[in-house]
Amino acid sequence: MEVPNILSTSFPMFNPVHLTVFINKPVLMGVLVVFFVIYSILSGVLFYHWHAYGMRSRGIIVAETFFFFVSIVLFVMAGLTIYYY
Repeated sequence: MEVPNILSTSFPMFNPVHLTVFINKPVLMGVLVVFFVIYSILSGVLFYHWHAYGMRSRGIIVAETFFFFVSIVLFVMAGLTIYYY
């Protein structure tokens, strides 16, 4: 029994939307910078509360270090992705 090819006929063909006018390197870098500023403020509040309320256990220090380095790696990857876009 032959399987009918319904996928090619079931989806309508749309004209491609050209987003290059709206999405380009300066716009993406601007979004990344705005996100970084907001992320930095929220991270600062988080670190402040960890320190202000005496959460200085070994687990918290490991979590802060992990949080900091993963954040750096993610922002560097995002920046490089935008740079090579």
